[in-house]
Amino acid sequence: MEKERIQKFELMMNKMRLIFSRIRGDLELPQGELAALITIAERSRRMESGENMSASTSDIAKHMGATMPATSKVIRNLSMKGYIRQVQSQYDRRVMHLALTEKGKAILDNEIYKRQDLMKGVLHKFGEEKTEQLLDLMTELLVLMEKEAEEKDD
Repeated sequence: MEKERIQKFELMMNKMRLIFSRIRGDLELPQGELAALITIAERSRRMESGENMSASTSDIAKHMGATMPATSKVIRNLSMKGYIRQVQSQYDRRVMHLALTEKGKAILDNEIYKRQDLMKGVLHKFGEEKTEQLLDLMTELLVLMEKEAEEKDD
């Protein structure tokens, strides 16, 4: 029974990922590059708001659960395409932070708009009460998954 629930959960998550991939349309970014761009944007935003957060290549790799070589390649590709730039840390000259360029912000805004447009209609049909319940449950599940993953890493 538990194995069937896990398989059903994984199947549903994969189907959601495929739906989001389908609405990407003509976006020329591979999924890994898009994920890195989103991560860089979020971490940069949080840094600017004063949180103790970094957007270095190693931080991005750790946050995404990717290897340093794979992340370095993604970062290089994003930089060559003009979506990100490196900024020297004001606290440590050896550290380079990653930041979105205007071109990077524009493509990310377009991608986020497409996703939000899809979800707006879906959540409206799903209903406010169910949506709140789902978000609460997903938040709880995510916290548990993160704790379990950390315990497995130790």
